[in-house]
Amino acid sequence: MSYVAFQYAEALFTLAVEEQQLDAVAIAFDQFIKLKDEEVTHFLDHPKVTKDQKKDVLKTVVSNSVFLHFLYVIVDNSRMELIVDCAKEFNTIVQNQHKLMDVQVYSQKPLTAEELHDLKVSIGTKHNRTVTIENVVDPKIVGGIRIEFDGYVFDQTINHYLHELKHNLTK
Repeated sequence: MSYVAFQYAEALFTLAVEEQQLDAVAIAFDQFIKLKDEEVTHFLDHPKVTKDQKKDVLKTVVSNSVFLHFLYVIVDNSRMELIVDCAKEFNTIVQNQHKLMDVQVYSQKPLTAEELHDLKVSIGTKHNRTVTIENVVDPKIVGGIRIEFDGYVFDQTINHYLHELKHNLTK
């Protein structure tokens, strides 16, 4: 991620909060990213398409005025290549504001509802956030679990333990 994308996302977040449209802007941003395919990207990045033409097309597609003006700024500054990074940064800011946390738990077999609930409560209490857990089944894991969130990895798998043991024995 770039710091420039973060600055744009932070500016959009601040404006959306001031206008009391945070949820509407988040939905509009998410929809825009989902609809932005290769053809749209090519059009918005094309040097022969004027900024006014790009804005006219965006005006017909985007209904939220706050998000539309954000896109105008992106177009005016020729920063459309940052839009996906801006979306990721914006979602991170919104999640932090709402105290939400997405957690991926990797295990060899699906965890039980009770195990998932216990992890959710434990992580949520420790970090003072509302947690959503995605249980990813990875048959390569011999045993244990690996937890990933916000760039952190807590690897308590047997695979990791054996790798560390091998590394320490070969020193």
